[in-house]
Amino acid sequence: MIVGLLARIKGYAAAAIGALLFLAFAYFRARQDGKNAAEAAQAKKQAEAIKRKKASDDQIDSMSPSARRDELNKWLRDR
Repeated sequence: MIVGLLARIKGYAAAAIGALLFLAFAYFRARQDGKNAAEAAQAKKQAEAIKRKKASDDQIDSMSPSARRDELNKWLRDR
């Protein structure tokens, strides 16, 4: 009777440990997935910023010096 009870308790303990290991694995996997998603979103934002800056630089490079001066004068304060 005691031996059967101990075997049953060992079985429940093994199942509980297995469940805890599964939950820990799932938690860390979800955490890593979230981290990867955040890094991907940040990389996407950086790529978009680089693309916008390149477009702006290309637009400025295509302007004549007088057009650049006129554009910059719009941003300067009057004295």
